[in-house]
Amino acid sequence: MRRGRIERFIERQMTEKQIAAVSVALVDNQETVWARGFGWADPADSVAATANTVYRVGSVSKLFTDIGIMQLVERGDLDLDAPVSRYLPEFNPANPYARQITLRQLMAHHSGLVREPPVGHYFDTTAPSLAHTVGSLNRTALVYEPETRFKYSNAAIATVGYVLERTMGEPFAAHLKRAVLAPMGLNDSAFEPDSAIVARLARAYMWTYDGRVFVAPTFELGMAPAGSMYSTVADLARFMSVLFAGGALPDGALLERATLEDMWTPQYVSAGQSTGAGLGFAVSQIDGHRTVGHGGAIYGFATELVLAPDEKLGAVVVVTKDAANSVAGRIAEGALRGMLALRRGETDFVLPDATELPAGLARRAAGSYGSGAGAIELEQWDERLFLLPGRGGMRVELRAAEQGLVVDDPLAWGARLDLLDDAVVVGSDTLPRVELDRPARPPAPWSGLIGEYGWDHNTLYILERDGWLHALIEWFFLYPLEQIAADTFAFPDWGLYHGERVVFERDPSGRAVNAIAAGVQFERRSVGPLDGGTFRIDPLQPIEQIRTAALAAQPPVERGQFRDPELIEVVQLDSSVKLDIR
Repeated sequence: MRRGRIERFIERQMTEKQIAAVSVALVDNQETVWARGFGWADPADSVAATANTVYRVGSVSKLFTDIGIMQLVERGDLDLDAPVSRYLPEFNPANPYARQITLRQLMAHHSGLVREPPVGHYFDTTAPSLAHTVGSLNRTALVYEPETRFKYSNAAIATVGYVLERTMGEPFAAHLKRAVLAPMGLNDSAFEPDSAIVARLARAYMWTYDGRVFVAPTFELGMAPAGSMYSTVADLARFMSVLFAGGALPDGALLERATLEDMWTPQYVSAGQSTGAGLGFAVSQIDGHRTVGHGGAIYGFATELVLAPDEKLGAVVVVTKDAANSVAGRIAEGALRGMLALRRGETDFVLPDATELPAGLARRAAGSYGSGAGAIELEQWDERLFLLPGRGGMRVELRAAEQGLVVDDPLAWGARLDLLDDAVVVGSDTLPRVELDRPARPPAPWSGLIGEYGWDHNTLYILERDGWLHALIEWFFLYPLEQIAADTFAFPDWGLYHGERVVFERDPSGRAVNAIAAGVQFERRSVGPLDGGTFRIDPLQPIEQIRTAALAAQPPVERGQFRDPELIEVVQLDSSVKLDIR
C-alpha cells in the first residue's frame, strides 16, 4: 500500500469525522518505517501534531501494568494463580463463590469484579490514591463467579497495579517508570507526567449526539494502572520493536520471550481457540495472521495499537476525538493489512471507504423498521442518515458504499444495510417499514426517575423509550434497563456494564436524587421543571383551524422612519447552532 494512499485516507477521515489531530507510527521489526502527525495538536495556538505529540493512551496503559507484574512473576516474587489476598490481605470484595480471585483472572478480565471501582472510577474527578481506589472495592460484590465469564474491568487492573505497588514498596507510577518505561527508552511516556510532557499534551475533544463539542477534561484517574498513561506514537513504536525482539534490550531484557508468548496466549478459552483475552493483550487475527494489542479510550483520546508478532509488523494510531476508536482502528488495522500485503508482493491494497448519500435518500429512508428486539430506527439529519437499534446500542451514521449503505461513524464501521421500497435488509433479516402508534405514557413510578444525573463532563441520562426505561451512559451507550425491583434495574446482558445494576434513591416526594449505576453514584442534575414534565400549550381552537389561519396571516405593514434591522440568523452565530423544525 502506497504511503500517499493512507495519508489521503487519514485526511478524509479527519474531515468527515471532524477530528483535530491524528498521529500514526508503523513498525517493521526494529525500524519505525513511518511516523507522522496530521492536523493540530492545539488548534487554538496552531501547534501541529507530530509523531512526538503527547497523548493520553487510555487502556493501552494496561499492557505496561501487566508487563510490570510479569517481571515480578519471572523473579518468583508473584504467583499468577495465588489468591490476590496473599499480596493484599485487606482486599475483600464480597465473594459468595468457592473460587478465589487471582492475578491471572484480573489480568485476563475473568475475575468477576465490577467494571469500575466505587472510588477513583472513570467519572471521578477527585484523583484519589490507588490505595483508596482499590480499598473501595470492598464495598462491592462479584458480578460473576471467577473464571466463568469475560467481564472487562478497570477495577481489576487497578488492583493489579496496587499489588505491584505493595510488593515493591514503591509508588506504582515511579516503579513503572523505573522498571518498564525507562529501560525501553520511552522518555516521553509516564503515568505521572512531568511539566515537559504536560506541555506537549494535545488538546482533545468531547462530543455528543446532540451536536455539542467541548474540550476534554484532564483530571487524573484514581485507577491509574488501568488507563492513565501518557505517551507518543514514537514511544509506542519503540515499545513494539522491543516486543518484536522478544523483550530483549541493549542491556538485558524487559521480559523473556516465553513470558511474552504467555501474555499472548488466550486465557479461559475452549481447547483450540486462538483468540480472546490474553494477559493484558487482546489476541485476535487479521487476514489469518495472529495479532495482539489493545485499544484505549479516555476523555477525548482514542488509541489503537496492533501488531502481528510472527511477521514483526505493527501500527499505532491516536486521534483526539472522544470514543473514535473505530477511526483509529481502521487506520491502524488498515495500515497493518497494507504492510502484510506488501510482504506478499501486492501493491494495490485499498482501504475500504464510504461516500456521502445521494441527495434526498436520507429523507426517503427515515423511519421505523421491524419489531421486537431486531427493530431499528433510521433518523435523518439534513442529508445524513443515522441508525439506532430499537433495543439500544449506539447511534451510528450510514453512508454510501459500492453496494447499499455501510455504517461509517466515529463509533463504528462496517455493518451493511440495503434499502428496499418499504423495507431494509440488515444481515440476513428483512425488516419491513412500520408505522408506530403514539407511545403510551410511561408507568407512573418511573416519572420520578427520568432525568439527568452526574457531571458536566460525563452525564447519565435516564429516559423512557418504547416502554422500557433506558440509560444513556458515557455519552454514546444507550442501554435498555430491566426492572427487577421497585427502584432497581439491571443493565442488559451485553455492553459495558453487563451483570450490573442501576439503583435509584428517592426523596420523600418520590423523586430520585441519586442513580447508583454500576456502583457509581450519579447525583441528579437540576434541569427543566422540577416535576420532570415538559411545557405544553392547550389550543383554544382545533389545530387545523389554527394552522389555516396562521398560513394565511401576513405581518402588519408599518410606516415611518426606522433603523435598519439588527436581526441575524441564529445559525450564523456558531456552527454548533442547529434548527429542529417539525
